Amino acid sequence: MSKPNTEFNLGLRDIDLIEDAINSVIARRSSAMSLLAEDTAENTTDICAYREIRQEVAELRDLLGRLHNQKNWYRPQTEAVYVSG
Repeated sequence: MSKPNTEFNLGLRDIDLIEDAINSVIARRSSAMSLLAEDTAENTTDICAYREIRQEVAELRDLLGRLHNQKNWYRPQTEAVYVSG
């Protein structure tokens, strides 16, 4: 049986595209959540859909956090003051 690939060769642009795509999905799903929250007061059947969307958004935010935590941040080894750009 073959093993899953655990090493990926992604460039900085690839990671930026992935992060932008995830942020776009989060924005769309959050907008849907807002609409459902307004309608939920009148229609209690939307509560389940709202909870599913909230869970999806939480998972996507967690994924963004894990991507962020795996980055190697550049920091010069000199003692000079460094201001990132």
